[in-house]
Amino acid sequence: MKSVDGETLLHTLGPEYFRELSTFGALSDRVVRRLLCEGDIFELDAGEVVYRPGERTDSFYVVLRGAMNLYVCNNQLNALTRPHLRGEEFGFVAMIALHDRTATAVAAEDHTLVVKVSADQFYELHVSEPDEFGLLLLNLAREMARAVGTLSRAILQLTEQSATGRPSQ
Repeated sequence: MKSVDGETLLHTLGPEYFRELSTFGALSDRVVRRLLCEGDIFELDAGEVVYRPGERTDSFYVVLRGAMNLYVCNNQLNALTRPHLRGEEFGFVAMIALHDRTATAVAAEDHTLVVKVSADQFYELHVSEPDEFGLLLLNLAREMARAVGTLSRAILQLTEQSATGRPSQ
């Protein structure tokens, strides 16, 4: 895991790059710069772990490039919950729910970039930039809603498979 300077990354990729990221959608360039420069940015190789179950949750992450996989484990079975792609967040639900990590977050590709947004940074944005905070929260809620829809479809498929004894079509 290698630290990356936010200002350098912003200059290298350009503001347009970050405008396309769903978590940062509609945020001003000023606030995106703040999130990148006040947050911690890491470049990861495939297989590197960002966090594990049981760790304290004091932040969430946004995938800036590459992909992250989240795995849950039960009785020695590891299950991929879903990949988190460029622009998507991971770890936000645990931070908002105020519980410890329940999954292992693993880089799915070499050169994956993530920015860590701390709970303190999130709160400070709420205090100093309430309108921008509202946009960020809307983006995060939208992504959670999409995840709930994906999980609902998976539950329906598994239920159908269990009831009929064959995979759903």
